[in-house]
Amino acid sequence: MGRRPSLITTVRIPRSPKTVADHIVLGLVTGGLLGPGLVIDRREAQGIRFSKVGGWLSSMPDHGEIELFEERSGATVVECRIWCGGMARRRLLQAVFLGGLLATVGALAFGWLIHTAIPVGVAVGLVWDLAGRFVDRATIRRQVEAFGRNTNYLKTM
Repeated sequence: MGRRPSLITTVRIPRSPKTVADHIVLGLVTGGLLGPGLVIDRREAQGIRFSKVGGWLSSMPDHGEIELFEERSGATVVECRIWCGGMARRRLLQAVFLGGLLATVGALAFGWLIHTAIPVGVAVGLVWDLAGRFVDRATIRRQVEAFGRNTNYLKTM
């Protein structure tokens, strides 16, 4: 997949790899793991690769890999590598729009000089982008960890 993943997270699930793999496929297909619209590209014995259908500026991951490793105790370690290019582009456009809007409003409505309004707009845009990156990564990590913790309840399906 070339580029470095946007997020790598690991979850330990006290179930066999076959059962965990079935639950992860179910979670990806139904949208319960990372959101709706993901398609399984390839399923192997030790991993699953997925991607999303359409959308250049999505609010969900572009594609990812989930690798399964069995421990001696019989539990499974799930390692998720997720690429979030669409989320980054969406956040960047939001930051540019917010920074430009703030600079314009600051100059026109508040009478700020241009050499003050533009740096303030750029700074707010950078902070928005960095904070959004942190929030997006934390949200995806929480979703994967919650799915890992709740996977024991999926055996009734």
